[in-house]
Amino acid sequence: MLFVIHALDKKDEMPTRAKHYRDHRIHLDRAEDYNVDVITAGTLVADDGETPCGSIFVIDAAGRSAVERFVQSDPYHVNGVWERVDIHGYNKKRGTPILSQRAS
Repeated sequence: MLFVIHALDKKDEMPTRAKHYRDHRIHLDRAEDYNVDVITAGTLVADDGETPCGSIFVIDAAGRSAVERFVQSDPYHVNGVWERVDIHGYNKKRGTPILSQRAS
């Protein structure tokens, strides 16, 4: 099943985000350790088109609990970069097909 993770940064957390960026990227590369696949991931930016203000991911997982474990272990979550994280099931309707390899 596909899930969208929408995470918004706390105000003035850019130094903490920058400090943990490499570990965050390593975490994404090791998604399989959490029984999830990262379909796409990227940085949300402010209206200036440059300043990071959050993150968004599309994750393939057998269920929500695997996604929650993945999010809770992310260095951005562990180190308090994110103010809010929402996880939603995702039913893709348009664009390039994404076939779940981890259907529940």
